Amino acid sequence: MNTNATAVPIFEAKNKLPYFIHQAEENGPVRISRHNEVVAYIVSKVDFEKSVAPKEKSLVERIQESRIAYGLEDDDFDLTEYYDSIRERGYYGKSDSEHLFED
Repeated sequence: MNTNATAVPIFEAKNKLPYFIHQAEENGPVRISRHNEVVAYIVSKVDFEKSVAPKEKSLVERIQESRIAYGLEDDDFDLTEYYDSIRERGYYGKSDSEHLFED
């Protein structure tokens, strides 16, 4: 993060936006001020994604969090074994040959 004590006035940021975007990419967030009070920041995409944008959790991570929340993390349940058993059952729990004869 840019530890510069000074902030850029809005009018200057507007007039030199490409320059301040480059500064944010190279040196960290640029502080923008109005009447000597910081009101905004220009941040690089990398800094934004690190600090603001939420990371999407995988289905497995969400299931594991739910199991912990319900106190089920200590049982012998194995997610990998469970998913493998679902794959082996075929389409909706029926074997492939059973689906051939349905109308």
